[in-house]
Amino acid sequence: MLRLALIAALLAPLPAALAAQEAALRSLTVTGQGTVAAVPDMAQISLGARAQDETAVGAMNKTSEALDAILSRLTAMGIDARDIQTSGLRLDERWSNGSVNGVRERDGYEATNMVTVRVRDLEKLSDVLKAVLDDGANSLANLSFDVQDPRALQEEARRQAVRDAMEKAKLYAGAAGVTLGPVLTITDSATPMVASGDMPMLRAEAMSVPVAAGEITLQGQVTMVFGLE
Repeated sequence: MLRLALIAALLAPLPAALAAQEAALRSLTVTGQGTVAAVPDMAQISLGARAQDETAVGAMNKTSEALDAILSRLTAMGIDARDIQTSGLRLDERWSNGSVNGVRERDGYEATNMVTVRVRDLEKLSDVLKAVLDDGANSLANLSFDVQDPRALQEEARRQAVRDAMEKAKLYAGAAGVTLGPVLTITDSATPMVASGDMPMLRAEAMSVPVAAGEITLQGQVTMVFGLE
């Protein structure tokens, strides 16, 4: 009797497990995407100074002098301290192209000091770039545009992604001749991304630096699993 009771207990979960497996097989998985375009209201750029000297201290001092002037100018133009962050500090040996008796000779040092700056007023961006170039910046890179409060745009992109997924599910179910059941799972499968552009390295003083912000896009992606009746 005990053995029969044990066997019955072991077999009891099987119908439930089989039902769950069958339900998993009778499902439809789709991925929906949504895209929202917006006019950016903020920019971020890496800028700084690069200098060479016979000594390591000399090279670093040159970049430090230029960066002090750049930081002072940024502060004078209303850029908040929280929007300025050191992003690169580097010192490298320089070696001559030729060699003496098969041994290359050191030809001094090169120092680089970069900061990443957020400009929250795009009308100031062109003036900021011109000013820092005049103050000694000789490296600009990684210009990107963004929006300061992307939450509403991200939510709309996600709504569009869900609508896209549901429309696809209805289409596939209708084409397959099956009845679409309830939503079983919803997975946010991608963080909305902001498109950005790159600015090539510049090493020159500028009379003006025209910049076009254009348009950015935020993307949402969702994966949904539907049951099939």
